[in-house]
Amino acid sequence: MSTKRWAVTRYLFMEQLQLLWRTYAFILVAFVILPLLFAILTGNLSHYSFGSTLTDLGIGAVFGFFILVTMSLTYDNFKLFIQNGISRKTYCQAKVINLIGLSFGMEIISALYNFLVTAPARGHSGQAFLDTTVYSLYDHFLGTNLFVNILGYMAFNWIFFIGLGLTGMAIGSIFALLTKFARNIAIIAIPVLGFFLLVFLSNTSTSPSDYNLDGLVNFLKFLMGYHANAQPGYFNPTMPMLTMMVGCVIMGAIAYYFNQKLKLKK
Repeated sequence: MSTKRWAVTRYLFMEQLQLLWRTYAFILVAFVILPLLFAILTGNLSHYSFGSTLTDLGIGAVFGFFILVTMSLTYDNFKLFIQNGISRKTYCQAKVINLIGLSFGMEIISALYNFLVTAPARGHSGQAFLDTTVYSLYDHFLGTNLFVNILGYMAFNWIFFIGLGLTGMAIGSIFALLTKFARNIAIIAIPVLGFFLLVFLSNTSTSPSDYNLDGLVNFLKFLMGYHANAQPGYFNPTMPMLTMMVGCVIMGAIAYYFNQKLKLKK
């Protein structure tokens, strides 16, 4: 790794770490400390469970939202680096390296927290905890060895985190090229169009329609790893992981392309 790329990667990593611990500090205060103080002040301390509250924080979900949002913040760092002789290519590469490293470390912390804190606090075994996660569709496919299943769960989540981050980068790079007016229109239009699409799909799936979605449903089942007579827990995780990897490549390519178009604004 070149000196410039390493310097940019390190800067971005330290910046992300600062934002991350502040985010979790805010979550801790908002969902643990403040409810505790409220319970004390109202005399309902007996109804407050510190352990239950702490184990319900969902640090993995918080990180997923965090990485999507922070990786979409593009222009300010671009402006800083381009004014200090860092190329667009170096900035983009450093951002991806930072994303991969940060998401790997966060997935390890999240897994340790889930299996060493949350699962025991809820009285669940490791396998029982896996059965409550999104990965429950695949958590028996690799056999009965818990360690192997946990590794599969971690790999699945890691790829998902990377995909979220790259999606954020792609969105951020595109939005950074838009004028303020165009960004405001997009911020309003995209959720509205998404809502109407959800309504359309919901109405189509619950009422008679001229649209035949059997092909789409079968394709989605294929992407999810469903195979003949497979029960939840025995779906094949290979296909969804490959699908996410392809999505990562596409989002990364979009982010890189639009990142090269960034310009300093007057």
